[in-house]
Amino acid sequence: MRTPERRRPRSLPAPDLERSNTPSMTTPPTWPHTPTIRPKDRKQRIESAATQAFALRGYHQVSMSDVAASVGISAPALYRHFANKYDLFKHTAFGIVDAVEGATDEVTDTTVAAGAPATERASALIHATLDSLIKCRGTGEIIRWESRYLEPADRASVDQRLAKVYGRFSAVLKELRPELSDEDRALQSRAAFAVLASVSMHRTSISAATADYLRAASQRALDADLPETEAYVAPAATGIPSTAKREQIVAHSIELFFARGYNLVSIEEIGGAVGITASGVYRHFESKSGILAAACSRAAEYLGQVTRDVFAAVDSNEAALDGLIDAYVEAQLAHHKLLQVYIAESTNLSDEERERLLALQRDHIEEWAGLLRAVKPQFSASEARCIAHAGFHVVDSLGRVLAWQDTPSNRARVAHMLRAVLGV
Repeated sequence: MRTPERRRPRSLPAPDLERSNTPSMTTPPTWPHTPTIRPKDRKQRIESAATQAFALRGYHQVSMSDVAASVGISAPALYRHFANKYDLFKHTAFGIVDAVEGATDEVTDTTVAAGAPATERASALIHATLDSLIKCRGTGEIIRWESRYLEPADRASVDQRLAKVYGRFSAVLKELRPELSDEDRALQSRAAFAVLASVSMHRTSISAATADYLRAASQRALDADLPETEAYVAPAATGIPSTAKREQIVAHSIELFFARGYNLVSIEEIGGAVGITASGVYRHFESKSGILAAACSRAAEYLGQVTRDVFAAVDSNEAALDGLIDAYVEAQLAHHKLLQVYIAESTNLSDEERERLLALQRDHIEEWAGLLRAVKPQFSASEARCIAHAGFHVVDSLGRVLAWQDTPSNRARVAHMLRAVLGV
């Protein structure tokens, strides 16, 4: 059999660039061009994606590329709408405040113009506020924690506008209960708002029944009769600081993280507070995140122990819930720096540490939700979680109003308000 002859391929003639219709390297093709159609709501989609990202991961952990990718556009396209990450962040913070401020302005103006009595105006204000905040689900952390990274003028603007919203509640409460002192009115109006604002701090589903309960809880905050304040003289400070460098590093870091935020504190500052160099800090911790993880673990262990101590000392669900209310308020006021860092800074932990601590936080919520369901069987699991979140947010908000002053009178007043909100 003959082997087939291999034929050499014929060379093709060089194209005549003068006559050919084929585009050359020097003559660009004239293909039909379809212009890119940008969606009209692109800017709104960018703001929505950024809001979710900043709320979930924190301002410093989100990049413009992250936001662009979530929207499905390039980073240069993102910069057509926002000058930089701070500009985008400011828009998200202002957008949340816009929603609440606009809703309260509208309902107040409408009900006042209609000559509605104070009771109806209070109810309408509660309904409008909750409706606006439900639309901001999962974004409240931006105002609660991340707003500290706004520039001073922008932060002042946010604070002033929120104060206006709080003032709406205070004004209608003054009409309803003119006998209240300025201090009581400030606490009760802030608690009423905090109940409603709690829905923006978590993503637990909210049923119609839950929304009704939250509105009723907000009204109970306005109706509550707070215990009288009592004169208090703080005892002389006792105790001495630990001599162990590792313990000193954690203690001073908690102070710095609480005062300025984790991302604005350097290892050099931590070392300076302890009286050692940055390299001395690294002999005890591999990273700043490792220091934060140690602080957060301490907070989680402390809350867990407080809960276990309460359960061990009672013989009924009602007594357990009652004891847990007092213990939680005491913990928040007595150790507010540690617990605020624990809640605020978990986004800065490693993925593994964050997941571990989030699991502990969920367990803590479940303890409260389980007790609430045991005392009030009509609640579903998700309803009980929402109500527990509302209670936590009330304690946090009132702690801020009281500048975290840990006195027996403040403990009693905050605990009383928490009981009113929970309906126990």
